[in-house]
Amino acid sequence: MILNLYKPSKISSFNFIYRIKRLLNVKKISHAGTLDPLAEGVMIVLTDKDCKIQDSFTKKDKEYEATILLGAFSESIDLEKPLVFEEKAPLLSQNNIEIALNSLKGEVSLPVPMFSAKIVAGKRLYKYARSGQEITDLPYMNSTIYDITLLEISNYKYFDQNFPLIKILISCSSGTYIRTLASEIGKRLQTKGVLFHLKRTKVGEFSVEDSKTENSLLV
Repeated sequence: MILNLYKPSKISSFNFIYRIKRLLNVKKISHAGTLDPLAEGVMIVLTDKDCKIQDSFTKKDKEYEATILLGAFSESIDLEKPLVFEEKAPLLSQNNIEIALNSLKGEVSLPVPMFSAKIVAGKRLYKYARSGQEITDLPYMNSTIYDITLLEISNYKYFDQNFPLIKILISCSSGTYIRTLASEIGKRLQTKGVLFHLKRTKVGEFSVEDSKTENSLLV
């Protein structure tokens, strides 16, 4: 069975498919592409004999809708760890933001975030991070940004300052870490960047409009 499911936020990919396994009462289950606990959206779930073709789905191109907070950062590059704000909110024009986004189109090579499921020396990076063990030489991932579009600019009020929030749509190859991309966008705007919200809207031909929720499987 191949399912296009909607993973909600605040649950790990592992725990989500474990719940689906119990719900469907299947022997084997896997997914084609991890989503961080705070992320939501399309997750391709495979069961039983279809687990054998997991790789073909994992390698499919992806699309994400991401909201990035500029002028702030966190240890995890998302909201899992506390936000730290710069003294002054950056003053950024729409033109400057779009120039920075366009500069990322094409081939990119960015470091894997410490709070990720990437395996280094037989252990997932987030386990090193949560135990306080630092990895000084993070692996880099090569990927392709096919398109990146600015959808909206808003503000996040912190005390008496307004920090820019930008919502973007990203079409990219497998292996793109959106949190690292958020940080890189901040750097190209000469500030900091942290992933504020993430929704995966497509995996290959599977779109969020066609995703089924966990509850819908009970019907």
